[in-house]
Amino acid sequence: MKASFRSNERSALPPPPFDDVRRSCARLLHWSDPLLNDAERSSSRDAVDDFLLRDAELLQGALERIRSEEGDDILRSVPYWEGWYLNCREPLPVYANPFYIFDPDSLPGEENPFRLAARLALAAASLCTTIDRGELEPDVLRGEPLCMKSFTSIFRASRSAAVPRDLPIQGNSESLAGRSAIILSKGSFHLLELISPGGEPRPLEETSELLERIAATGASGDLSPGLLTCLPRDEAARGRVLLRASSEENSRLLDMVEHALFVLRLDSPCGGRPEEAAHRFLFDEGKNAWYEKALQIIVTVDGWAGINFEHSARDGTHMGPLVKTVLERAHAAGGTAKNLSEPLPLRFYLSPESRAFLGEAEKSACELSRRRRQSVLRVSSFGSDLPKRAGVSPDAFVQLALLLAGRMTRGEWRSAYESVHMRRFAGGRTEGTRPLTGEAAAFLDALCSGACDRLSLRPLLLAASVAHKERIEECLSGRGTEGHLGLLREIWRMRGTELGIAAEPGIYSAPAWTKLTSCSLSTSTTTGEVLALAGYGPVQRGGLSVRYLSRNESFVFHIASWAEDGDLNERFAAALEEALRLLASVL
Repeated sequence: MKASFRSNERSALPPPPFDDVRRSCARLLHWSDPLLNDAERSSSRDAVDDFLLRDAELLQGALERIRSEEGDDILRSVPYWEGWYLNCREPLPVYANPFYIFDPDSLPGEENPFRLAARLALAAASLCTTIDRGELEPDVLRGEPLCMKSFTSIFRASRSAAVPRDLPIQGNSESLAGRSAIILSKGSFHLLELISPGGEPRPLEETSELLERIAATGASGDLSPGLLTCLPRDEAARGRVLLRASSEENSRLLDMVEHALFVLRLDSPCGGRPEEAAHRFLFDEGKNAWYEKALQIIVTVDGWAGINFEHSARDGTHMGPLVKTVLERAHAAGGTAKNLSEPLPLRFYLSPESRAFLGEAEKSACELSRRRRQSVLRVSSFGSDLPKRAGVSPDAFVQLALLLAGRMTRGEWRSAYESVHMRRFAGGRTEGTRPLTGEAAAFLDALCSGACDRLSLRPLLLAASVAHKERIEECLSGRGTEGHLGLLREIWRMRGTELGIAAEPGIYSAPAWTKLTSCSLSTSTTTGEVLALAGYGPVQRGGLSVRYLSRNESFVFHIASWAEDGDLNERFAAALEEALRLLASVL
């Protein structure tokens, strides 16, 4: 009998620890050390000592009381967990939503894009019914089951713009919307039922024909309400209020969009190269999208396919397995459901105020698109097999190259961020590891000096690899520093006055914290299986984002930056290529 993720949730996965503030402070000082000069180390030690003497136990005690009396909902405020994302006020596209582009070799062999779209949509709907029934095989790490909670908020899920914090929305399987997808084509909206009330999928041929008919209906002829989802979140909230106030019907239609299974985008051609697809899949300027939806499946007329997803309640560690399962099911997608409803056009009424608002939103979306820079670097001369044969972790190998490229580009060490899942724990999301260990700095300093030969460098590289794996393991085990201390900072914001802590503790303005938690280089990795490319936008001003696919014989990097940073993207990509070559020469 298959284990279900529901039984996995009922089983006693331990809660995330976040329990030892002295350990977290010690790790803050240790992890930040390579970034600091002597004066910054001294002031950071003083700030940590003062924090442990005055405020740490009060905040930790408050956290433990909240968890004991109110449960673990407070953990949503951990950095990079749901509440943290919902509090962010930047636009969702470019700033937050990642994209995946499917490897053409992993797709069903369909020349007709509507048949391809039908297969992917029906496969995704089938997976949703598997989740509804509690029959999804749990993911495992080293034989241990992982938390599957986030899989329940991938389908029928959306994010609603609100002030001061966005709201999560979750539909249900009983409604028509909960059995249907929103089909977007040329900015027009249709609701298409994909699953019968009993859970049987629509036939493939019928679905394909309906999608082709929807695409043939032409453009809506008006500004797309999806432009609202491209705005800074406070502005998006104002636009949402205007849209609802324009007519009662708009509220009903908006509910359908938010409660539907997912969005299926039938997009215009985007070009023959993955770089062109990446530009579209990250952000289409709001022409044919709904970026608040948890899952957007995208199929272009010229055959590209992939997803864009909203990040607040789900991570790459969930979306990777989901994509693999959808692509596996797509080869035999479709069912025998009969008498399902015809496609339902969703026609929003735009008042003069809403139309004017969307006109400004369209200008804002174009400006946001103009501000991003994306590039793709392919390394075909070697892949993960090369460091593996030398006893070096492939991820450590790439992270060392990324750190070196950052130093070559900026002339100094900067903190890099890499996400690590915490799904060993009930409700666990991610912890941010910081790959610049003391051992990494020692190896890269020796490499850059030119004074060490290959035999001298190899032990330093192996030590850096071991240190990287140990730090990853600390994060996997809930023993990082940023999540715990970031949560205590949120406790201060919420309850500092009642705890008698009027001013923010000085630890959060100390160089150890500010330099370590910077995301001037945000990184993430995905296995190269079934994907051609994956990426997301830069996290902060002056910053770079790098997502890479790891394959046995190659690496593929997506690099993003801001246009106002000039040629930063190009310089970093060139430096990364050189850094990878240098590291490979040591192996």
